[in-house]
Amino acid sequence: MIAFASAGAVAQAAAAPEVVAPGVPSPGSVVDAMMELAGVGPGDYVVDLGSGDGRIVIAAVAKHRARGGFGVDINPVAVAQANENAIKAGVADRVQFHERDMFATDVREATVVTIYLLPSIMGKVERKLRAELKPGARIVVHDFPFPDWRPEKTILVESLDKLGVTGFALSQLYLYRVPERP
Repeated sequence: MIAFASAGAVAQAAAAPEVVAPGVPSPGSVVDAMMELAGVGPGDYVVDLGSGDGRIVIAAVAKHRARGGFGVDINPVAVAQANENAIKAGVADRVQFHERDMFATDVREATVVTIYLLPSIMGKVERKLRAELKPGARIVVHDFPFPDWRPEKTILVESLDKLGVTGFALSQLYLYRVPERP
């Protein structure tokens, strides 16, 4: 049997946004490891691209004492939940979440950027961050490295929370540092 899609179904599928994030929240142990790997502290401003429920930026400010930060996500429900989570954590005065395309987002203020996105988008993200971030800024990538940029450090983190969702209990974290410009 041959099935044909209607013109409306084809147009709707073409208009659907590309899936660029795994849709899996980073487990607490992975969030802590990301913050430690980046050396997040009081002088840092943390930006999370694909921030979901906000746990990474909230942890950066509430637990690791970053001065502030923001997250962006294209899911309005996740953004609302993240802002609510920031209120509950008592950090809403220093943390905000926005429904926004990450490529239309100015990240120049960031000293640390965190990412948990799929490999299909990582080349474009790599180019954006190399162009916009100041030398010395740190980037921590969860599981899917940049295609061309070599990480400064790579670590493995065990997280049984992830096992039931992805089938893997290990997360690989990559630390990148923006080099000085010639």
